[in-house]
Amino acid sequence: MNSLALSDGVLLIATLAIIMKPSASTGIRLSAAVFAAAAFLGVLRFSTLLPLPGMHSFFSGLGASAAYPLLAAAFLWPDSAVAQSWRFASIFLIIAGAFGLVASALEFNLWGNFLAIVAVVALLFRSIKDKDVMAAMGSGSLLAALLLFSSQFSLPPVLQPGDFLHLFMALGLTLMATRSLRLPQQAAALSSVNQASLE
Repeated sequence: MNSLALSDGVLLIATLAIIMKPSASTGIRLSAAVFAAAAFLGVLRFSTLLPLPGMHSFFSGLGASAAYPLLAAAFLWPDSAVAQSWRFASIFLIIAGAFGLVASALEFNLWGNFLAIVAVVALLFRSIKDKDVMAAMGSGSLLAALLLFSSQFSLPPVLQPGDFLHLFMALGLTLMATRSLRLPQQAAALSSVNQASLE
């Protein structure tokens, strides 16, 4: 089986795990759903079970131009409507995706890659500023995924550029989602401590 199908399968499992966690914010789960759709289509495409290159390319582009910015918004502003509301997260995704389609129609092919890298760099800088090790590792993994893929780095005959994208994305998204799940617990613990001190 093609290595790309296997690494896309790893990414699919990682994103499905995020989607199934109700404690994760809406924005994170919706962005993970877009990545999951691209990964699922990638498994079908690269395993030759049901090659759908057009649909796979569409969802991959949607991930770059819309899901990455949504992921960044959900982490940078965890209490915002975009992070918490299905309605506003969906509107954000649709508008960002529409801009991506316009850029594609105008043959501005770097638009999606530019937005994805800007979103991930913003996450990395924020994580470093907050001295958040797990978030920094997660955003660093996502940045490595994008840079290795754009540079077409490979280790033939074992790993292709797309494999690095899929595997580092799976690692980065898992770390970022784990970090986001700790925030409500930390907030609840802090609230209980404050309440106890008041009593």
